[in-house]
Amino acid sequence: MIRKWIATNYYLPEEGQKIYYFSPQVGIFRGEFHVIPSSFANPNKFSSNHGVLDADDVPYWMPYDHGLKDMIPLPPDYKNNCDEVSIPVNSVDFTYYSTLD
Repeated sequence: MIRKWIATNYYLPEEGQKIYYFSPQVGIFRGEFHVIPSSFANPNKFSSNHGVLDADDVPYWMPYDHGLKDMIPLPPDYKNNCDEVSIPVNSVDFTYYSTLD
């Protein structure tokens, strides 16, 4: 089965639905979706043990399926939102020794 991420600006989960969601600021989490009426903020909320995020901060989500919990593809923006790590020049070279003869 091919699993795909769904853009929040295209389609939102059902109230109380268990989901995976991705936020570039905090990563991928398993949680739930809720609609909490508010006059000053986005009413669409993604919640988990990490906390609560507005749909404005969550570009992608995917339905939770316990049977496929280990088969989560990376979200479309994941590579664009990862920090690059600079390796100091004096740490670039290394020596590799093999013990297989």
